[in-house]
Amino acid sequence: MDSEQDITIKNWDGTWTYHPRVKARPESVEDLVEIVTDPVRFPSPVRPAGSMHSTARMNGDDEGGTMVDMTAMNRILHFTDDTVTVEAGVTHGDLAKALKARGLQPYITTEIGNTTLAAFACAATKDSSFPGEYGQVSSYVVGIRYVDPNGEIKEITEANDPQEMQLFRTSYGMFGLIFEVTIKVRPTQALEVRHYGLSIDEFRKFLPVYKARGHAVMYYIYPYARRVVVELRKQHPDRKPTSRLRWQYRNKFWKQWAPAVATWIDTNIKSKKWRTKAHDTFFYVQRQLMVRLMRYNHSWPHAQIITYPRKPKVFYLFSMWSFRETDFFDILERYCDFCIAYEKGTGFRCNLPSVGYVISRDCEALFSYTWEGPGMSIDPASTGGREWEEFLHAYNDFCSEHGGTPLFNQTPFLTREMARHSFGARLQKFAAARAERDPKERFLDQHFRDLLS
Repeated sequence: MDSEQDITIKNWDGTWTYHPRVKARPESVEDLVEIVTDPVRFPSPVRPAGSMHSTARMNGDDEGGTMVDMTAMNRILHFTDDTVTVEAGVTHGDLAKALKARGLQPYITTEIGNTTLAAFACAATKDSSFPGEYGQVSSYVVGIRYVDPNGEIKEITEANDPQEMQLFRTSYGMFGLIFEVTIKVRPTQALEVRHYGLSIDEFRKFLPVYKARGHAVMYYIYPYARRVVVELRKQHPDRKPTSRLRWQYRNKFWKQWAPAVATWIDTNIKSKKWRTKAHDTFFYVQRQLMVRLMRYNHSWPHAQIITYPRKPKVFYLFSMWSFRETDFFDILERYCDFCIAYEKGTGFRCNLPSVGYVISRDCEALFSYTWEGPGMSIDPASTGGREWEEFLHAYNDFCSEHGGTPLFNQTPFLTREMARHSFGARLQKFAAARAERDPKERFLDQHFRDLLS
């Protein structure tokens, strides 16, 4: 296997910088065993890495340790009628293409195509839930093979050990190096999509109707206008999917065009008054385009996946907290107040719309953000920068104070106190399970040591 010594590597957006003593790129299970069992050549902590698309710190300590790049193990191994088994480094986008060719689709077609299946298996994801289904990809992972801290090859399945699977689904690589994942799939269903522009009060009124009619609900939040654009999705197993063109334009818009326009406004309009007017106008145009143009009757669900470049010229960055559905609309009103007050006090505003998802209750993973009941999220978005990171610190305080639940991999700048406040006894349960399985802390870096201690 390839390896490098004492290198510097950044995550995809440059927020986090790592300086591993060794970066290894295994190509086989035997390579993984060699890494785990040789702490001299491959010093602790040993942390796996995939596309490095997480917005939070995931892949090791500031100095030292071993980063294990899993992307060379990227074979799709075999299919059954309702599952597929893949190696750890297979990306969501590549798997979706292979499934589409066989008339299949994932249960959760989340948007980021760069994410690897090993990350899906042991980290949090986000998407709106269809009635009776989950919103996290890991909930549909039914089997895992991994190398444990002793270098032994282990296997767990949902059928044989559901409690261990519950722990693994949000273990973030702290139980071992996952090299094989089995996930449930299903026949492809045509997707109907509609967008509606609403006030917050209208959204509060119509949400029960949307859910009763069998829609999955995503939404774009425009806090400075106190409005939302609701995206309603409905599956049609009796229809044949035929369209994908509008998804392609939509993906290009959010991946490139919208961040580019927002960046241009911030860079070239020096007057705060006119810069604010320009952003408000661009937000208005966004809402009109979605409502008027983004309508599909029988689209391919695979087409909504966005694959981002490794070193993009412009960024679409986000953070995520989830809130109980019963409290959400009052919190959404306060979030708008928070954003407006923060801009008034600091001059900074998020230059992309916030997004959010309606997510069913899910207890399949220990750190599920809808453990206590159905939830709705608020995900601020921006093109990044120092002021954006300062905003996220304040936003984390706001969410923690309002009973929110974070995602360890998609909520940057969390503190130990926030983790304790959100997860309580679940954090203690996981910390004890981790210490039992890896007492020598082979896979534990300083970031998670701080959060779990």
